[in-house]
Amino acid sequence: MTLDFTLKKYAQLCETIRQLGCPVMTVQDFLKVGQPKKFLIVLRHDVDRRVDAALHMAKLEAEFRLNSTYYVRKQPSVFRPEALKRLYSLGHEIGYHYEVLSKARGNPQKAIQLFEKELKQFRESVPISTISMHGSPLSPWNNLDLWAVFNFEAFDLAGDAVLSLNTEEIYYLTDTGRAWDASRFNIRDTMNSKTPLRPLHKTDDLIVFLQEQPAYPIFINAHPNRWAADWLSWSIGAVSDWAINQAKWVVAGVRSLRAQSD
Repeated sequence: MTLDFTLKKYAQLCETIRQLGCPVMTVQDFLKVGQPKKFLIVLRHDVDRRVDAALHMAKLEAEFRLNSTYYVRKQPSVFRPEALKRLYSLGHEIGYHYEVLSKARGNPQKAIQLFEKELKQFRESVPISTISMHGSPLSPWNNLDLWAVFNFEAFDLAGDAVLSLNTEEIYYLTDTGRAWDASRFNIRDTMNSKTPLRPLHKTDDLIVFLQEQPAYPIFINAHPNRWAADWLSWSIGAVSDWAINQAKWVVAGVRSLRAQSD
């Protein structure tokens, strides 16, 4: 039996997708063709940590002739121009995983200036057409709120991976929380999307769901740092995810109590 959240298990997922013969798109392509309401798969990844893990996943997808979107943070551990160019050369879309409102401590004017600066730095290495906010779950500021003040289309962008989607017409499935149904540990990586009729906990459950070919687009968001290449990195990842989940649970509880008292 293959451990879940390993590259070997992800290869099984890729093989299933390839065998289905359905359209497999990047976020940019999905928006470009008008968000068709039919069974297809959009592959997306949030590169929050470990750009080396993203490269391993990107190479694996390329072996299965699958193209996906990699949203990369502007952080020293992942923002490496040569790595971005390599991801792009493998046929994948690179997107900007912005977190500027958190960085600017809620100041929208400072945040938009930082957004413009960081976007330019990305574009010095690779084309950028779509963006997606980083959840920054421990921060009191929601980076998505920046667009209540400004318009991202002013930056020659085709769309935002949350705001530009008809979310009620898709399935959005994410491995946040180290499961495909760990909503209790998911503070901001959420959408008002369609919900499968039964829980999809393990990747094997997701594979079965894909094989049923539901009549709507399916967005799969797998975080590369969560998919291990060996037993040691899998063990470290499991412990790290457990600790992060506990922190998120505490933060969510505190925010809920504050909301009730307001």
